[in-house]
Amino acid sequence: MQNNEKLTFTELAILAMEMVNRPITPSELWEFVLQNQLHHRLKTFDEATQNFIGKTPKDSFQSNIYTNTEYFELIPNTKPKQYILKQTLFRQPEIPKSSKKAAFHERDLHTVLSYFLHKSAYFQAYAKTIFHEESTKTQKGADKWLYPDMVAAHFEYASYQKGNVLNFIKKFDILPIKLFSFELKKELDYGNFKEAFFQAVSNSSWANEGYLVACDIKQDNQFIESLQKLSQSFGIGIIHLNLNDITQSKIVSPAQFKDKMDYSVVHELANKNPNFAQFLKTITDFEPQNPSRFTAEFDKILSENELQDYLQKHGMI
Repeated sequence: MQNNEKLTFTELAILAMEMVNRPITPSELWEFVLQNQLHHRLKTFDEATQNFIGKTPKDSFQSNIYTNTEYFELIPNTKPKQYILKQTLFRQPEIPKSSKKAAFHERDLHTVLSYFLHKSAYFQAYAKTIFHEESTKTQKGADKWLYPDMVAAHFEYASYQKGNVLNFIKKFDILPIKLFSFELKKELDYGNFKEAFFQAVSNSSWANEGYLVACDIKQDNQFIESLQKLSQSFGIGIIHLNLNDITQSKIVSPAQFKDKMDYSVVHELANKNPNFAQFLKTITDFEPQNPSRFTAEFDKILSENELQDYLQKHGMI
């Protein structure tokens, strides 16, 4: 678009979203347009009178975003509803992937993440894979970005089982537990990081902490800074899963802790996916004095030797 070219409402919304470069509500985007005087470029704005030709320019602007699915994409489970440009509008050329990356499937990383989450001093968590394909079938696209790849639970109260502390908590408070949600990718680069990040935003709204996990993150200062800005803005943590040395895996950017979960999404997930429903039942029934009784209901945690064999078998190292 030329700077002096007059725009339709749709073209103005595309321009504004490209400038904002993050999920945003149509109302907030309109405020951005006004603050930056972008409305002067509308075909329906009269420079002579400094007025809009139509009576409801804001409504017309927002309506174009709500209804034009060719250009604008709703981020599921956002309240109020937020939109982004369709990824194809700003996707960078895909970076060629090495044969080593192509040798294993994204879901093969679940076993590795399960090991890391259990051994990590921060997480100390039991993880479970959510198989999207086992969910109740709905209209195509209705549940896009609803299901996390993995979920996990940290039973803080398990460390209080000796003495009277646990009994005290049970009587006067809610048992301390932290629930996590994870979106896994083999790699993060300029070609996929926005879409991957907003997947994590969407499917982690129910959890205390949500994370985007990858074993190959583009080592570029500008790219890492872009990731961290998104992380800080929306509270999604980023984990680099180091396949060469799992103990050196690290949280690149921390997640923002939410003390109140979105139970409406918890309800929807439990109704639509049996893995998630079982996860809720397991963590509800969990007994810290007998954890081995429940470990089979989570993803298997390999020993160190088993993990090395697994990584080699799947061509990860």
